[in-house]
Amino acid sequence: MPFQLFDVPEQVGTALVRRVTAALLPLALAGGGCYTYTPLATPDPVPGTRVSLVLSDQGRVGMGPRIGQGVARVDGAIVGASDTAYVLSVSHILGINGNRNPWAGETVQVQRAYVANSLQRQFSRSRSFIVAGGAAAAVVAFILTRNLFGLGGGDASNGPPGGPPGNQ
Repeated sequence: MPFQLFDVPEQVGTALVRRVTAALLPLALAGGGCYTYTPLATPDPVPGTRVSLVLSDQGRVGMGPRIGQGVARVDGAIVGASDTAYVLSVSHILGINGNRNPWAGETVQVQRAYVANSLQRQFSRSRSFIVAGGAAAAVVAFILTRNLFGLGGGDASNGPPGGPPGNQ
């Protein structure tokens, strides 16, 4: 017999695990944080800087053989930069059709002449706090409305039939 922390019937235990998982899911999603993209602060970003390079029309054509046709944006971390190019460890690319394709950190050189706009990814505390606060409120509301962990309002109809003694 497997170890059990509580003596709970299997069906009830499974339902509780599902409820707790559903309740905590918004917090897990909020844990990813929120990011903003701002114009690159310096023309020579330091290695490791997370960037998003928006390609020009010329860039989409010129980079096509290396990263695929119809790429609008290349995202990743700076490996190096020169006067003429960025060297990027690519995390994903975004097509002009809106499709986002993940990459596994392959290194790609992007000519600066191919870049219409270079943006830097920055963590946004204010957005993250708002998302986390909303997720926490959703979790609390979920727990209270489902009477999980014995919290929240109980249903008055769960008492003995006929109501309280003397009201019959």
